[in-house]
Amino acid sequence: MRRDSIEEGRGAFVEGAWYIIADGSTVGKRPVTVERFGTRIVLFRDERGALVAARARCPHRGADLGLGRVVDGAIECPYHGFRYAGDGRCVAIPCEGREATGAAGVARVAGAGGGGITLALTRYEVREHRGLVWLYWGERPAELPPLPWFDGLPPDERHAHTATMEWDVPFERAMEGMLDVHHLPFAHRPWAVGVGALLDPFDVRAAGDTIHAEGVLRHDDGRPWDGRRGWKFTIELRFPGVLRLTMGGRMVGVVGCAPIDAERTAIVGRYYVPVPVVGRALAWLGLALEFLLIQPGDARMLASSEPRHADPSACRFVRADAGILAWHKMRRERLKAQRAGEPRRLPVDAA
Repeated sequence: MRRDSIEEGRGAFVEGAWYIIADGSTVGKRPVTVERFGTRIVLFRDERGALVAARARCPHRGADLGLGRVVDGAIECPYHGFRYAGDGRCVAIPCEGREATGAAGVARVAGAGGGGITLALTRYEVREHRGLVWLYWGERPAELPPLPWFDGLPPDERHAHTATMEWDVPFERAMEGMLDVHHLPFAHRPWAVGVGALLDPFDVRAAGDTIHAEGVLRHDDGRPWDGRRGWKFTIELRFPGVLRLTMGGRMVGVVGCAPIDAERTAIVGRYYVPVPVVGRALAWLGLALEFLLIQPGDARMLASSEPRHADPSACRFVRADAGILAWHKMRRERLKAQRAGEPRRLPVDAA
């Protein structure tokens, strides 16, 4: 494999983009730590209930803040009780007394060698939208881009269910899997009964940060498509890892993929079934079956693929892989721009 391909694959996270990193319903009264981009990130809610994302490492001695608790909107370290408000400020240092906070507490420690360093959380830009946790990875621009949501989805989550899983697969491989449809009658043979292998018609359009793919999987009977036969699907992707999937019937899926580290990927999936009364139950059932029966097969195939990190030059793509090629082109262009600008790879806010 070419050296530049290896470097692009391992740990090269696309910056300057929003990622779905968690289900907002998992962040309640207690903090939650997730690992994304090779970094442990703690999520908690401040005194107003607003979501806060920060590096999970306590600035004092490095303990995981996600193991602590939230007191009056401030996260408390489980190791020594230091507390940090939603804006990142240290608001309590129990061992130094009630009046000690941040800089004052550090100043009291003889020989600490603080050199003006204060106790403060390193925070990330985070938003909560439609019950999902969105994190902006990279240096904060003067104006943040809008969240990459989709038109035409149900207006709320009454008939939806959300779940999260992890793949032992690098992010770029996971995205290849998300844009691959023609594996369905083979990798998922027991569950794709009646789905043909011929991908025709098939159309892929790429513009800006969007890839739109739609087509039909049908049996190869030698006849042109009549507009009725086959299994229809539509995939719309907002680069790098947010997708809407429409695959027959009334069920619609939204998927958010984010790298856990250079070798693993977190997947937040949601099904919408806009049917009165039983919609949520059907969404729960559909997503449960998806995560139990379908996704493990995808993860297994991707994990078995060589090389482990995607290298387009090592493959011989066909027409049905056009969406994957479009994604890799976007990724190459974005990483090239990142290297030229030498952006930071650390959090956007060191309060």
